[in-house]
Amino acid sequence: MNKTRVYILSGLIIFGFLLVILRLLYFQVYKKDEFLAYVEKQYYTEENIILPRGTIFDANEKILSISVPTISIFAIPKYIKNKEEVAKNLSKILKVPERELLRKLYRYKRYTVLAENVDKSLKPRILELRKTLKEWNIGIIESSVRYYPLKSVAGTTIGFVSRREGIGLEGLEYKYNKVLGGGIGKILLMKDAYGNPFTIENQEITKNPKNIVLTIDSNIQYIAEEVLKGFVKERKPKEAAILIVNPHTGDILANATYPSYDPNRYWLYKNHKNITFHNAYEPGSLVKPFVLAEAIDEGVVNFNKKYYCGEGKIVVDGKKIRDHKKFKMLSPEEIIIYSSNVGAIRIALKLDPKRFYQKLYTLGFGRSTKTFPGEASGILKADYRPVQVAYASIGQSWTATPIQIAMAYSAVANGGYLLKPRLVKEIIDPVTGDKVIYEKEVVGKVLTDKSLKKLRQILIDVVEIGTAKKGKSEYFTIAGKTGTAQKYDPEIKALSTEKFYTWFAGYFPADNPKYTVVIFANEPQKLYERESIGGGSVSSPVLKALVDRLMFYIKEKPNKRS
Repeated sequence: MNKTRVYILSGLIIFGFLLVILRLLYFQVYKKDEFLAYVEKQYYTEENIILPRGTIFDANEKILSISVPTISIFAIPKYIKNKEEVAKNLSKILKVPERELLRKLYRYKRYTVLAENVDKSLKPRILELRKTLKEWNIGIIESSVRYYPLKSVAGTTIGFVSRREGIGLEGLEYKYNKVLGGGIGKILLMKDAYGNPFTIENQEITKNPKNIVLTIDSNIQYIAEEVLKGFVKERKPKEAAILIVNPHTGDILANATYPSYDPNRYWLYKNHKNITFHNAYEPGSLVKPFVLAEAIDEGVVNFNKKYYCGEGKIVVDGKKIRDHKKFKMLSPEEIIIYSSNVGAIRIALKLDPKRFYQKLYTLGFGRSTKTFPGEASGILKADYRPVQVAYASIGQSWTATPIQIAMAYSAVANGGYLLKPRLVKEIIDPVTGDKVIYEKEVVGKVLTDKSLKKLRQILIDVVEIGTAKKGKSEYFTIAGKTGTAQKYDPEIKALSTEKFYTWFAGYFPADNPKYTVVIFANEPQKLYERESIGGGSVSSPVLKALVDRLMFYIKEKPNKRS
């Protein structure tokens, strides 16, 4: 009987051990992840940190945007023995008001951040203070902050990075998020028995940020922005831009826009638009040279005759369209040089309307260049009715972005080739040194040699003796065209006689073009009561200061003979 009891008892003990072993196996194998997660939750906590991004350089390798290493200072106030002494000493190091630190130390008991985005060079001083005061519940977390050393220079093009999420929200910072890296990383903090973090256990940083080299030349950008500031101060437009492009490569060398912003303090600005890419406007008379180019190609214009320009008006399909002057007889060259609306319309009405619109599409109008995030396409719809062809030929009833205008005029400068605009030259891996180089991209031949031969001299004459003569340089020949477009006024439900878009588009030096320039203003104000607002009076005068300063910067010798 005793023997039986021993067997039963032994069996129960063995069975009990088996149950324990099975239970342990259950937790170790089947519930392992869940159990570890529970343990981690009890003894660890995660905190977010901003990961560093790649650096953005200009064409000369000047830094435009960089992630600066920073630190955040945290404390567990419940275990701070001498709060007054800690606040007093930290205030001196961090340049933070002592009362602000004291408020946090007395208000909170558990883990709290005392200061964020602190200069990392202060880390040794804070660690020394911690040691001196024997306040071991003061800690440091390493992070980074995005910094733009040139402040607002090229700000609307570079864009900015979210100070909370570490990712690009606008501009090139946004477009190249995957290349530049950044974002949120995780650090694992071990907690004490009361649930308070006290030491960093691990950091999760998996991204491999790359650097970007832009086509922007910060020196040329600065010149453009200085000239634009003077223009805005004088004319007080709603919007304005100066865009400078290399006509042979499509490289955007400068893009000065108004309004602009400082990416270091982006949250203080309501408007983050880059009007060169985001907005489209009626181009006005800028389109007239392309009307003449198509007329040359179709063989419907005679340079040995003069055309009657209606003495200030023309009626098409019952619609009266006015000119800015009462011109009588003008040659085809003079129609462009003095920018006659009636003359341009008379030439346009001789064109095959399908070929005319196709010319505009071929020049890049009506479609985005896909260079910049959120870029507009402009509006260009083919309408073959004579009155619509008439309006289209003087740059009314359709819209274009400043970048589209720049690329179309670059085609005149470079021999007739439409290029894709370029903002990024290279992407560089800072670890391996590997590079991705962006080459020039030719969209196609869009202007014939025959039409260019005529256009080039005409566009020089526009600046020398025509509507843009207020902008001619004493030292360099400039070729280009002015443009003026009346804005639609919803209050009067008609085109305004007081509100205009004004343009200049062209290139220089005319005999060996190095730069294409577009100068734009939205509703520039009059300097005196009887002033006539237009591209010739408003936008072209900006040329002289811009061209002379830019050519001096590159040490170019004057090409005009005295």
